[in-house]
Amino acid sequence: MSNATKGKRGTINQLLRSVKSQVFEDELNQENVSSTGLAADSAPRKLLNSWAFSKTQQLQTRSTSNASLKSLKSEPVSPKLEPDSGSVCKDAENEETERPKDTKYRAQSWSFWPRNTRPMEQPTPIETDATLSEPVRQEPADSPKKKKQKLSSAASRPDLVVPQFESLPCITPGNYVYSALNSIKTLAGYDPAPIGHLSRKIRAANFRRVLIIGVHGFFPTKMIRPLIGEPTGTSARFAQAAEDAISAWAQEQGMSIETQKIALEKEGKVFDRVEFFFKAMQKWHEEVEKADFIYVCAHSQGTPVAMMLISKMIEHGLIADNKRIAILGMAGINIGPYYGMDQSLFIRAYSSIENESMLELFQFQNFQSLQSRKYLESVRYLIAHNVKITLVGSVNDQLVPLYSSIGYHVSHPNIYKAVYIDGKSNTPDFVARIVKLSCMLQNLGYTDHGVIAEMSHALAGPLTGGGHSRIYNSPDVYKLALNFALKTMDSSLAVRQPVRFRELDVSEVGSNPFTLPWCTRGLFFDVKKRLSDGEKEIDMVFKEFDNWNPESKVLRDVKYRLNGIKDKL
Repeated sequence: MSNATKGKRGTINQLLRSVKSQVFEDELNQENVSSTGLAADSAPRKLLNSWAFSKTQQLQTRSTSNASLKSLKSEPVSPKLEPDSGSVCKDAENEETERPKDTKYRAQSWSFWPRNTRPMEQPTPIETDATLSEPVRQEPADSPKKKKQKLSSAASRPDLVVPQFESLPCITPGNYVYSALNSIKTLAGYDPAPIGHLSRKIRAANFRRVLIIGVHGFFPTKMIRPLIGEPTGTSARFAQAAEDAISAWAQEQGMSIETQKIALEKEGKVFDRVEFFFKAMQKWHEEVEKADFIYVCAHSQGTPVAMMLISKMIEHGLIADNKRIAILGMAGINIGPYYGMDQSLFIRAYSSIENESMLELFQFQNFQSLQSRKYLESVRYLIAHNVKITLVGSVNDQLVPLYSSIGYHVSHPNIYKAVYIDGKSNTPDFVARIVKLSCMLQNLGYTDHGVIAEMSHALAGPLTGGGHSRIYNSPDVYKLALNFALKTMDSSLAVRQPVRFRELDVSEVGSNPFTLPWCTRGLFFDVKKRLSDGEKEIDMVFKEFDNWNPESKVLRDVKYRLNGIKDKL
């Protein structure tokens, strides 16, 4: 080997020694490894160890920086102060307990699936007490303005409440003469002639302070609410809707009134609710005494509850005998729900507790049951104290038949019956007119020959429809009850007149296909005889019958049964 080659190799070895000493100087000092052990390792081994050590240092530095950033983002920990001095005290236990929190936080941050830490929303509990609002003075100029309704692209049929209040005859001088003759007959020892209806007055009865009482109906269970909707018909909602209606009504009459609301809310059986509400109303006896007019708005199961409650309050002296009272029953379960519904899957979905209160409603179908007898007793007691009752049913109700909601089994001049027709229900004009004429005859003291009862099964709405609930959203329903209570003549003869009761076998209603044509023939005969424009009404019925093209099988069957009516007349 030449001297030049040996010189180059010596220079390279010297450079390698210098580089080696610079690279491994720090590692040798930190690890405190003996020079003998280091000399035994080869150069590639030392180079690999140095690279691994540097990477470890970098990872530790990154983890330390990440932990510091997370601690800054997390909630600040308040420093612990000594009781005597204001200096910060470092606690070893706090330091040890903070590390698991950071570890838990990092473990959650590295989770693959997202965690939903949002708390579950609890359902709003229903209050079971009487809620009294502050009295509000309603001046004629300060009445609430009507909200502008959005116009839809397609022209929808407006909501109707038939028959209108103007269907009652207006008061005439002959009414006073007739009343005077009946008074003379009574003094002479003879029975007075019964009157069939009350007469309309031009001016409404004057009052200053009104107390509005809302009574809600039966609330469905959570399993059924997705099918028939959430229970939006609360007592507070009825009371507020009644207050808006009476404020607008008072403005039309030019009256200045003061309103106050009481919302009665509790679920359960009828008698349990009556007892609970009676105890709750005892707390507000002063407000009841101050009111000149008491307006009770009830829905569904709340209708018989309201009847029994007001009757009990009058009986126990919480309401004076001369107090002016009006009761509005909307889709009331006066004769129970549809016959046979208690055997359906809809009712079996209820729990044992809810099932008892639901099945109790079917007791109203039996007129010998305790619920029916107590209901009839309450109605008679209310009529004897000149309480005016308005019963309004829905034409496409999915839970309560029309003959039940209008109280087909009771009749009296102080009871007004009407039907709410939803504009979205696509009710045929023929059906709407038949229902209107039937209620008109009943309000005048005559009979409809059972047409309402025979057609009720064909007018049932779909289970998912809103026929049972939309009725309390109509302001015309509340105004109708106000007009009947405040714009009709108070008759002492009507008060002494007993309530007529008609027992009805709900199991046989609509079962005989030949009954409906016979009942309709009697209805048309009385319409032509009793109503002033009866001939015109019958002509309109025939025209609408010819233009009627029913879509459902049930309504097609109804039209098939009535095909021979026009020829016979």
